Amino acid sequence: MSHVHRLRTSNRIFFVTVNLRRTVPPLTNDEYSLLAQALVESRGKLHFSLLGYVLMPDHGHALIWPDYPLTLSRVVQDIKWASASALNRSRHTAGTVWQRQFWNRFVRHAREFHQRLDYRHGNPVRKGLVKRPQDWRWSSYNNFAVDAKVVAACAIAIDYVRPPETYRA
Repeated sequence: MSHVHRLRTSNRIFFVTVNLRRTVPPLTNDEYSLLAQALVESRGKLHFSLLGYVLMPDHGHALIWPDYPLTLSRVVQDIKWASASALNRSRHTAGTVWQRQFWNRFVRHAREFHQRLDYRHGNPVRKGLVKRPQDWRWSSYNNFAVDAKVVAACAIAIDYVRPPETYRA
């Protein structure tokens, strides 16, 4: 069993990836709203910033900024617990839904922030789920649209920030 040690887990923007366990069936179209709601509820409870996201059939990505003393591990733990509970209730199942570990990388500068955002928004296109990023309802892509009606229709409102050009140690 691996134990990942996280050196600095607050006051940074993190690009996070979580995966469903291999034995858990992929999400159906109706189940994405359960995950979105769990993310919104965790954010309301813990007060972290959500700067972007995408929900995929077998995994999810997010750009998360936890404020000290809140840690990234606590944020991810809460999101995974809330979403697993909702998914298990919906499927009439029990047990672990998400892989134990999660993957993260803190974003070092504004250019990397935008690269991570573009990568995440392109994921549904690369996986053949849609032809254009704006057609995937379960990502933050349309939160960056100019049209207020498009932004209002987004599944989850995000926090808008200007990422730092670089972090100081």
